[in-house]
Amino acid sequence: MSETGDSNPPFMPDLCRLPVVLAVLAVTQLLVIVYVLSLNSMAHFDWERLSLLSLYAQWLSMLSIALLCNVRGAINRLPTAQAAGASFALVLLVVALTNAVAQWVYQGRSWSGWSVQWLLRDLFIVAVFAGIALRYMYVQQQWLREQGATDSARLDALHARIRPHFLFNSMNTIASLIRFAPSEAESAVEDLASLMRASLSERQSVVDWPHEQAICEAYLRIEQLRLGDRLQVNWCVQALPENFVLPPLVVQPLLENAIYHGIEKIPEGGCIDIDVCAGDDTVRIQIRNSAQLLVPDTDSAGRHNGIALRNIRARLASIYRGKDGHNPAALTLVAEEKTFVVCLEIPPQPSGVN
Repeated sequence: MSETGDSNPPFMPDLCRLPVVLAVLAVTQLLVIVYVLSLNSMAHFDWERLSLLSLYAQWLSMLSIALLCNVRGAINRLPTAQAAGASFALVLLVVALTNAVAQWVYQGRSWSGWSVQWLLRDLFIVAVFAGIALRYMYVQQQWLREQGATDSARLDALHARIRPHFLFNSMNTIASLIRFAPSEAESAVEDLASLMRASLSERQSVVDWPHEQAICEAYLRIEQLRLGDRLQVNWCVQALPENFVLPPLVVQPLLENAIYHGIEKIPEGGCIDIDVCAGDDTVRIQIRNSAQLLVPDTDSAGRHNGIALRNIRARLASIYRGKDGHNPAALTLVAEEKTFVVCLEIPPQPSGVN
């Protein structure tokens, strides 16, 4: 499974996108207008010169964009310094070739009046603005790298805060079983080890469903040892897409809340129904548990429940939210008189995960 934060952001942005192309052409045109204004006053504005320079400059911009767009993949595989140097050299190569063709056409398809000064002037002007653009790309890359490190640290913190808090209860349960049911105590130790390994292991961005289900089942077996017949669990898992992955330890905290805030507070106990099915665009995980009449979450338990849900939503947003801000993953709650339903909807695979 892939992990976040393993790759650096690319040096060169996607120049093939229409908004980027339009922005480059607009900036180029503004620079041409400023240049023509610096040569002539508004009263004697040279529209012919503006037209010719605009055509020439826009051709330079479009050819440079087309070339960099096609070699972007190769450039982004280079170290930052080499990527900047290669981009700079390619832009100057485009300027030199375009200038040579322009002079050849301007001189009536002849090289007799070819001007080195014209070529050097164009190379100098473009070199200045290309240097500014490359500096911007470098600063943007560093910002994205720092942002990625911040997001990675934030995900690590959220992952750590969702670790099981039932450790001490589990240890007490295991201690009580050692003398009377050593085989069950041994199984409980193995389940607890699996849970803690999943919680403390190196962070993964996503895991497959069998892995997440195994963690949930290990947790539920420990709680069933503690609660006995007061806890009943029903699983209903339908056929899921083969490529379905989800953030690790995102379902287990929901089961923990169902027990801690629902089943445990009912003297006779209750039932947890877990339904997992695939829809058109998402996989739906629904957890329904018995619950008492709801009261406002004013105690520490209610605050803990809210923190767990906020953490899960934050993790979902960090992994599934697109560049347009849309998050196809959703966590919804439905409270009824004697039941509480949590519905988790997740796309089969987050973007960028192979």
